[in-house]
Amino acid sequence: MARSEGNKLISLEAGRFFAALGVMLFHYTGVIADFRGVTVFGDIFRPGHVGVPYFFVLSGFIIYHVHRADLGQAGALGRFVVKRAVRLFPMFLAVSLAMLLAFLVSPSMAGQRELTPLGVAADLLLLPHADAILSISWTLRHEMVFYALFALALWFGPKAFWAIGAWIAISIAAGLYALAAGVDTVRWMGSWSVVASTLNLGFGLGMIVAANTNAPAASRPWPLIGLGGGLTLLLCAIEWTFGRGVAHGVDVLGPFGTIGLLLGAAALISGLARLEATWTVPAPGFWKAAGGSSYVLYLIHQPLASLALRLLKRLPLSPEVMFAVLAVSAVATALVIHLTVEKWLLKRLSALGRHPKAVMKDAPPAVAPPPNAGFALTTPQPPGQSQG
Repeated sequence: MARSEGNKLISLEAGRFFAALGVMLFHYTGVIADFRGVTVFGDIFRPGHVGVPYFFVLSGFIIYHVHRADLGQAGALGRFVVKRAVRLFPMFLAVSLAMLLAFLVSPSMAGQRELTPLGVAADLLLLPHADAILSISWTLRHEMVFYALFALALWFGPKAFWAIGAWIAISIAAGLYALAAGVDTVRWMGSWSVVASTLNLGFGLGMIVAANTNAPAASRPWPLIGLGGGLTLLLCAIEWTFGRGVAHGVDVLGPFGTIGLLLGAAALISGLARLEATWTVPAPGFWKAAGGSSYVLYLIHQPLASLALRLLKRLPLSPEVMFAVLAVSAVATALVIHLTVEKWLLKRLSALGRHPKAVMKDAPPAVAPPPNAGFALTTPQPPGQSQG
């Protein structure tokens, strides 16, 4: 397998950081537009949501790569469940419960959310649920379905992959049907989107990439990197050309664009993983920390912006400066929390699901938030499946 630092593929850690950064910049462009009525920097960060497909493909890659040896091993199921829970829930629950407390203290912060005991319980367990405390958690619900279906393969072996294939096929068919029928899928996010989103294809593509990373052609990474990067840049250019000045709630690329972004991400991840067989990424410690902080950045950047704007509105800052302050503050805060809190928690909890033959530490779940956070602690749902 590729060389790595501390059992992590550093190029993928760097990619995960840039994907999270792009999504954050996309959202913050919408935040400033809502708050100040100005689209900063010519809407150049509009294509930033392409990080979402990257996260979905990366998740499929990591899960298959880490648990490949466990396929058909029923005894590995308990370890798998514990490892997934340890990676997913501690920081998610910390942020969600903090927001829930804020909503109870100041109900106006909850916006249009209808908080009920049953809904809150479903929300905190990451069950399909649209009216979430942390609205960006809808992608985590996709993760939960993927984990559940992958667990079948741990019990029954690779023959159970048909369940993942069927789920992906149903998701693509339902998503395209909704497009053809003109159905507004915004209200599905977090609930029916788990079986009606072309994004779910990313999990399958990631698994295919991981299964073939050690193939004989693995010595030729650059064509894959060029293909994946080129396709992604092309779709970003199309997004910016036709979406510049259009409300961020409008899905410009649509589900076919999503499929293109997923294919681009798959090629890019495959190329990067193969590249590390012969090349060492510079400054690996920095990229490990940056990539490791991406999950925290995903979780906190919208709530943090909502709180920060309450302070920044008192200062005579231009929209561009305000944007920069939000972005730098979010990245710095996520990095500090990752290094001082998240790593501490994971170190103490990870032994619960440790496999003695593990070859690569897990990465945080491949998730990303929906677009366009507003001033309050409420965040509009995404317009379509291509945006997270």
